[in-house]
Amino acid sequence: MFKKIAFIMALTAHTQAFAAQPQGPTSKNEPALHSDKQQVQPWLGVEVDVSISGGVGVKRVISGTPADRAGFLPGDLITAIDKEKIKSRDELMAVLRDKGVGSKVAVHLTRKGKSETKELKLEMVPNLLDLAKAQLLNKPAPAFELTELGSGGKRTIKNADMKGKVFILEFWATWCPACRAASPFINEWSKAHKDIPVIGISDEEDALVSAFVAHEKISYTQTLDHEGKVQGAFGMGSIPAFILIDRSGQVNDLTVGVGEYLETLLNKADALAKQKT
Repeated sequence: MFKKIAFIMALTAHTQAFAAQPQGPTSKNEPALHSDKQQVQPWLGVEVDVSISGGVGVKRVISGTPADRAGFLPGDLITAIDKEKIKSRDELMAVLRDKGVGSKVAVHLTRKGKSETKELKLEMVPNLLDLAKAQLLNKPAPAFELTELGSGGKRTIKNADMKGKVFILEFWATWCPACRAASPFINEWSKAHKDIPVIGISDEEDALVSAFVAHEKISYTQTLDHEGKVQGAFGMGSIPAFILIDRSGQVNDLTVGVGEYLETLLNKADALAKQKT
């Protein structure tokens, strides 16, 4: 569940939770702590493809991060940090935690079959929502192709299908309490705003999502993103997450969670839809 692609930041409590909670200590050489005793987490600033063996594959390099400044590229394969070999995402996370924020490290990688070394200084993980906004706001929405729930893979939704429309993408999961709490509210809102499509996106199994949707009587469009490609493209680090896209196809706003933040985004969507074209 939202586990095919993960941020490398010595990251979260577990990939399934998809929340910015720190991991517990892993060795006596832990880096500095926050005032609430939570470990300061270092990161490289890349998304990784965990399906690749023999190292950690770089899926995307996030701009303005240590990896970006060091010259990492999508397709690179991380094989070691200093003298410690890296064969998996978990090993990379553990090594980064032990090194700590502020440490200078040599990252050994393979690029198109050739070995290279990139030196960088580890930085603290930034606020993920702020990071996502910096990557997405007022820019064309990343390309997406989503499979409609219940279509047997025969119907898809792409950027081009939404051209000229104000619409909202909702990243969610059935196991997420906040997502479940938001569903009835979003469902009623979408019924009252039929001119603003809401597209739910889950990476769970068809049957699981279908059962939840049927039980909760959710009527707005639901889609599947089994490989996490769309989630990875938008780089959202928590759920529920909502992306507002305007008629030109640009990201107008995004938020994580519910309450007043979600209400603000929905009000913006309503205002955009009422603007004359």
